[in-house]
Amino acid sequence: MRMLASFLLVTLVACDQGSPPEPEPDPDPEVPSPTAVYLTSPQHLTRASLALRGVRPAIADLEAVDADPAALPAIIDRYLATPEFAATIRELHNETLLLRLEQAQFTYPAQGPIAGATARQINSIFEEPLRLIEDVVMTDKPYTTIVTADYTMANKAVADIWGLTPVASYDTWQRRQYAPERRGSGVLGLDVFYNRYRSAGANYHRGRANTISRAFLCHDFLDSDVILDTTIDLADPEVVANAVIANKTCAGCHQTLDPLGSYLFTWRNTLAPNAAPTYPITYYTPATTERWRTATKRPPMFFGAPATGMTGLGQVISEDPRFARCTAQRFASYLTEVPQKDLSAAWVAKLQKGLVDGGWSAKSLVKAIVLSDRFRISHDTDEASADTLVAALKVRPEQMSRMIKDLTGFDWTVTSTRSLRGIPYGTADMLDSDFVGYRVLFGGIDSYFVTEPVHTMNATSSLVGKTLAAQAAEFVVEHDRTVPLADRTLFTEAAVTATDPAVIRAQLAHLHARIYGELVASDSPEVDDTYVLYEAAFTASNDRARAWTVTLIGMLSDFRSLFY
Repeated sequence: MRMLASFLLVTLVACDQGSPPEPEPDPDPEVPSPTAVYLTSPQHLTRASLALRGVRPAIADLEAVDADPAALPAIIDRYLATPEFAATIRELHNETLLLRLEQAQFTYPAQGPIAGATARQINSIFEEPLRLIEDVVMTDKPYTTIVTADYTMANKAVADIWGLTPVASYDTWQRRQYAPERRGSGVLGLDVFYNRYRSAGANYHRGRANTISRAFLCHDFLDSDVILDTTIDLADPEVVANAVIANKTCAGCHQTLDPLGSYLFTWRNTLAPNAAPTYPITYYTPATTERWRTATKRPPMFFGAPATGMTGLGQVISEDPRFARCTAQRFASYLTEVPQKDLSAAWVAKLQKGLVDGGWSAKSLVKAIVLSDRFRISHDTDEASADTLVAALKVRPEQMSRMIKDLTGFDWTVTSTRSLRGIPYGTADMLDSDFVGYRVLFGGIDSYFVTEPVHTMNATSSLVGKTLAAQAAEFVVEHDRTVPLADRTLFTEAAVTATDPAVIRAQLAHLHARIYGELVASDSPEVDDTYVLYEAAFTASNDRARAWTVTLIGMLSDFRSLFY
């Protein structure tokens, strides 16, 4: 369906019947539902920790909020300063911009200054916009800077391919600047953005324009009602060019879409990798800036408002109220796993106002979301309200990877011998890759064929989760069995070879806290159930290490581990 809609944009027969009506606002955004049941403070902390960092909270943090719920905001502030939160920011924005690609047609040859690079390293160029946004958020610059910044972030691949001041490593990201005339439009001024979103010759950058509108304003022309005028001869370019102006069915969209696309004639339609490109390369072609005069004949304009050049475009986007609202929507939807259309209009409006009044701090927006009553809902006793409220959230692939590594020390990475476009693929996390890994199979996106995540468990998610749980359990049991107490990852209350039931129960209570966020006593019913599993595994194997491995596989595969 989306491919059909894209075709309609290219052939210029889309008609905008206006945006859908806004849902009726809630009477009070602070009261999600009178029948809502809320998480306990430790459960709230666990949800916030996983949503923000993709790792479970330390036991000390759980105990702190259990003793005093007022300790939660300060802990959240600490989480917002972590590298894991920075990774979450990149993941959140990739879900919107769809940049992380592992496709041959987007992979440049490993030659010249990047000779010897792996495909994974070369395709790190698609991280450039995400790294810029991360830098804006983590340094607490106004979030509007993402479309007005006069700098970018680069590693060796970005610097060598696009011609920036060199960076020594593919793993190091540093601030860099393009030529002065290209500065001031943030991610809108990056070559890689137009490399990802290429434009067919007759499309005249309309697809790119819609990507900008969709990503930063939450206004997707493809969601408009489409009425086909079958009398138009789509094979005749002159007829089509006239239709987008004179035919009211077509003009409904194109009177705003085409002027937005007119800004983008500054960028080449496409620059497909060829057999022997000479680096650096660029999509930036200021000589074609005025080509709109002979293409669509519509001067650059932003939904009826004039703005000069890409810098002006970034500025008017940052000042558009839809940008603030879209930002609030996207952050709230991502962190709660509630579709944007189902979010409370009143809550989004409150978040939008707080964002603008608070100096456009993305960190403050995130904090407001995770501390809200809506975020801490466990469930609703009224089935009619349940579908529009936050309930149990499924860990995303990237979160699952970080969570398991933090809990067990197991790093599920593989150095693949396969090649992408004839280039050795390199090393990747199996939950952060599609070419050799299982990101899509666990419910993630590949940014090209699969563009929406899945927040429920299915057959493939279950298989991936159990496979990872088994490998991680074996790894941590073997590791902790052979190292001193001070170096153990999980077995801090009992040795793997412990035989005393009281000591084993104490270790199980510890695992409940680390893996589930449950602060339970060693003689609690929760530990009783897990102890039965341990005892059954030991009886069957007569091997303490095997019994702990089976127990951990069960715990790491449990609903309480996969959801939060």
